Amino acid sequence: MRHWKAVLAVVAMAGMLAVGASAQVLGRVSGQVIDANGKPWPGVTVVISSSSTGAKYTVTTDSKGEYMQMGVQPGIYKITFETNKFPPQTYEVQVQAGSQLTQNINFKKLLEANPQYVAAMKKEAAEKKAFANLKQHFDAGRKAIDQANALSNQLESQPAAQQAQTRQQIAQLSQTAITELTAAEKAAGPTNSNLPTILGNLALAYQTAGNHTEAAATFTKASQMQPTNPGYLLGAATNLAYSGKTQEAGADCEKIAAVSVPTAATCWRNLGVVLYNTNHLKDAVDPLKKATQADPTDADTWYLLGSALMNSMQSKMVNGKLTAIVAPGTVEAYQKYLELAPNGPQAPAAKQALQVLQQLGAGVNTKFIAPKKKH
Repeated sequence: MRHWKAVLAVVAMAGMLAVGASAQVLGRVSGQVIDANGKPWPGVTVVISSSSTGAKYTVTTDSKGEYMQMGVQPGIYKITFETNKFPPQTYEVQVQAGSQLTQNINFKKLLEANPQYVAAMKKEAAEKKAFANLKQHFDAGRKAIDQANALSNQLESQPAAQQAQTRQQIAQLSQTAITELTAAEKAAGPTNSNLPTILGNLALAYQTAGNHTEAAATFTKASQMQPTNPGYLLGAATNLAYSGKTQEAGADCEKIAAVSVPTAATCWRNLGVVLYNTNHLKDAVDPLKKATQADPTDADTWYLLGSALMNSMQSKMVNGKLTAIVAPGTVEAYQKYLELAPNGPQAPAAKQALQVLQQLGAGVNTKFIAPKKKH
């Protein structure tokens, strides 16, 4: 009798355990994701989370666009579909014990119900395509400029017989750069924030090609769009000088001085160099003086100023004798060069010029022309 009671007690306990387990029956969540073209979308991340319990499950759709998460505790959940093309889409659902919850999402139907969003997506796609096209042309133009500059740097060291071919290659690369950067300008449109950069590089391409008129005009256009960038005005001034428009170039140098004094010094120096190299020595004096005022530490500018003054020196008859008129500042310019660069590449020429000026009675400080003592 006692034996049967023990068996019944075990059976009763087993029944109690079975009831307890049924109270903990879990649910499951499944569904399918359809893409914007109405096809199953594999690889979509599905996050099932509950703020009340802290439970969180993450699954990914299979090749049929389907997903399933088993063993979900009963409760209120948020199901979020995360894709690489659309913002996350979230739904709130209730999972019940022992049941299966189905939550599908059809992006094609969602988009058809929201035409404004579709228009925005098309606009974004068009902008991305336009930018990719712009970047392709810009990179090709920039590469051609760099190649042309590399060849220009090699030109002076090449044999004379090879230089003609190199110049032809530079001309071809310059034209390629102009073509590509013009295409980039067209792709950018008039309101694109990248337009000043594109125009600045297009101006460089014109400059490399020797078309200084177009280079100056394009640099000016870039400067008007970005007036705080002194580099564009500097490019415009330099190319205006090469075009023979020295007054306009000087006006740009004045504008630069209000933004960047160091850049203004470079501007005045470039203008002076262009005038000096084109044998307008007297005209080169004023911009070179302004360059030394803006940057008194540049030795080469002082040497150029001295040379411009020296070579534009005039003469007059005094007591029947032709006498040279040494322009004020000539001696000081050469002396300043030697102070800043006593062993510079132009030091011998500067000393020789001072010796000539000393013979002309210009009052040269002899310490600058004294030969080095031998030890």
